[in-house]
Amino acid sequence: MNNLKNIIKQAIDVHMHIGPEPIPRKYTVQELVSEEKGKIAGLVLKNHFSPTTSFIKEVKDMKGIELFGGIVLNNAVGGLNPEAIYAASMLTDKPFIVWLPTINAENFLRQSEYEIAPEWINDNNFQARSADDVKPVLVTRNGQLTKETIAVLKTIKKCNAILATGHIASYESELVVEKALALEIKKIVITHPIYQRIAMPIKMQQKLAQKGCFIEMSYSMYGIDKIPLKQIAQQIEAIGAKHVIISSDVGQTFSPPPSQALKLFANLLKKEGISYAQLSQMMVENPRKLIEG
Repeated sequence: MNNLKNIIKQAIDVHMHIGPEPIPRKYTVQELVSEEKGKIAGLVLKNHFSPTTSFIKEVKDMKGIELFGGIVLNNAVGGLNPEAIYAASMLTDKPFIVWLPTINAENFLRQSEYEIAPEWINDNNFQARSADDVKPVLVTRNGQLTKETIAVLKTIKKCNAILATGHIASYESELVVEKALALEIKKIVITHPIYQRIAMPIKMQQKLAQKGCFIEMSYSMYGIDKIPLKQIAQQIEAIGAKHVIISSDVGQTFSPPPSQALKLFANLLKKEGISYAQLSQMMVENPRKLIEG
């Protein structure tokens, strides 16, 4: 596939932030559908505070686009709460993503001044809580997975959901993946490991890719976090396109719509030597393997 417009129209974006949410967002689900139908094949909707399977239920007309839900295991849903995963699963007959904690991950809070990163918001009146005032969600304790984490992984398996690692530390991702594979969880995404607050070594990314995980590379790592495109392209080449998924990670009020973000990202990566075939693999084929099996 050597036409970027066709690649974007067939793409599935596995990481798109949606409102309503305490963090200001560009779209509600209905607004997103109206904006993006016919421009991109599908979107996985993410919200740091609420399951999105219920949001999707409210949409009356989704012709021209397919939506998939998810849940992020932050404090707002009870942290590592198997019941929240089960409840989210009851509102969809499609695959959905379960993200381990993001803004409430111990790793994220330890490296942040605020619970909600200022770079995600362009509203001077927004008041985020201090990271010190937030109880972290513990995926590990003393270098071992907590019993709550293991219970969550078992529920992900039972619900046939997709596991994503969220903003946990790199060494925690290794432990999670090892246990998930032992439980025969087949679909795992390493959430934007190039993000500065994760900074997973490339050798670890390669190791997890070889175990069957998809490694996520997001437009917002360039657009918001200012990671050089050359570094992103080098990581894609080092890991191999067959193990990488490109997502947008947009939804911020100041970011472009997901289809535009993916097109911009793809064009920039093309200039860094990434081919149309690689882009199609990472934006169409791999996300479909993840979502559709």
